[in-house]
Amino acid sequence: MKISCSAERKILEIPDEGEAVIAGYWCPKLGLCSQSMLLTWKGGKVNSLQSLSPLYHSDSNPTKKLLWDSYFLLPGWIDAHVHLALDSLDFHRCLENWEEPSLIEENIQGFLRGYLERGIVAIRDGGDLPGFSWKAKNKVDEGIWAGPRVISVHEAVSRAGMYGRFLGRGFKDRLEWREKEQDFFEQGIDQLKVVVTGLIKFDNFQGVGPTQWTVEELAEFVEAAHGRGILVMAHASGETGISVAIEAGVDSIEHGYYMTTEQLERMREKEIAWVPTVAPIGNILKYPTDRYSSHEIETLKRILEGQLAKIYEAYHLNVRLGVGTDAGAYRVPHAESLFDEMDWMVQAGIPKLEVFRMATQENARILGSYDLGRLDLGTSMNLLQLMKHVV
Repeated sequence: MKISCSAERKILEIPDEGEAVIAGYWCPKLGLCSQSMLLTWKGGKVNSLQSLSPLYHSDSNPTKKLLWDSYFLLPGWIDAHVHLALDSLDFHRCLENWEEPSLIEENIQGFLRGYLERGIVAIRDGGDLPGFSWKAKNKVDEGIWAGPRVISVHEAVSRAGMYGRFLGRGFKDRLEWREKEQDFFEQGIDQLKVVVTGLIKFDNFQGVGPTQWTVEELAEFVEAAHGRGILVMAHASGETGISVAIEAGVDSIEHGYYMTTEQLERMREKEIAWVPTVAPIGNILKYPTDRYSSHEIETLKRILEGQLAKIYEAYHLNVRLGVGTDAGAYRVPHAESLFDEMDWMVQAGIPKLEVFRMATQENARILGSYDLGRLDLGTSMNLLQLMKHVV
């Protein structure tokens, strides 16, 4: 079996049963321990974590114990919003390359390995029309491709002719949805993604593409998914679109630019998670490019400032916050951008270990995968990671 050694950007092969000396550990439940520990595992799962005696010598029984004494053991990271079928370089060129599936699949295999090498053991993919992400999910599940667990929406539900054509087939109205609903779910999905609004405008502060569904329409999609035990994620920005998503009862709001205080309070009441995806805006400013005009850059700065302020407010209001990057978007590379996103959350004013909790425990809840984001007796070793430093 394997464990991610993010400290060295490697994937280590380990036996199904073994022992290792570690420098300490961190997890949301147990907190931070910065003293040497003896870790044992059996059947590929954590069996014990014990403090080492001061008299312990690391060279005792060297053939049995692995010396990870410069590493901390942590739950693996989770990225709650990615697009495996996009390359973060050139959106339009990438869509042209979709005509060459072998090229896209080769790229995706590289992305998947990069996630594991950086300690990211699960990702939630927001979909693509050809189904590349769904194929990747199945290849990983079958052990054919190495990679993190992939929670995939397969394809998103959007209004035909509006934003989201690359994410899914599009439905012109509720009647068409009702005709195709059964087939849509039977093709296989882990979560339902609904595109509620268009994109934010880089040249128009508070400008957002139109809202695509009414509360009643979106509530019908939500009910169809919840009736099958499926969580619903909503792409939504702008006051109108966010309000539609909240009142329809989605499980998470993705992006959520121009969120209001009243909406945050309503989300807290309804236990709706927010995945604010700062990186697509912040990284354009963090890694300068000549792609945008000075007016667009100034607009992006205003958007970033507002988003960070609302994230800080959401944290203090006890709104559920997840960490998702929108990896694949321009300047948001797969795997690497999760650390940008966590840095943005810290810059918003959230303590670092709280951001770690969001990127593990809360993201596991958002994915609906409760074996993730934890370090307990019985946790599978391949869902953990080895890091150099915690704080």
